[in-house]
Amino acid sequence: MKRSKAGRILEANRPFAEPRLAIIAVTPALRERDLAKAASLTDALAEALRQRGVPDRLAGLAAQTGWATFHQAARAWIDDPSQSLDAHLLQAFDDLRAFSATVPPAQAQPES
Repeated sequence: MKRSKAGRILEANRPFAEPRLAIIAVTPALRERDLAKAASLTDALAEALRQRGVPDRLAGLAAQTGWATFHQAARAWIDDPSQSLDAHLLQAFDDLRAFSATVPPAQAQPES
């Protein structure tokens, strides 16, 4: 599988990513900063989507969903380095597509 440029950069920085994530996980101030950075990134992504004509409501949803999916894939990559980050990203987005395509069972409507 061909790796993305971002994937190659992140994989090259893997020796720094693992201890960095471990330190963030146990340091409340760093977790807060990490969340703020994620919010800033999702806001920028949503704005870029809006500028491309994506409606506001969908731009925000897509940005937040994309970030959450990327974050999930990155954590899986840290836990399982036997696959590339790109492979984990493809799996995460495949999982998201499969999940969103499933129709939940009809919920019983309360009787009137």
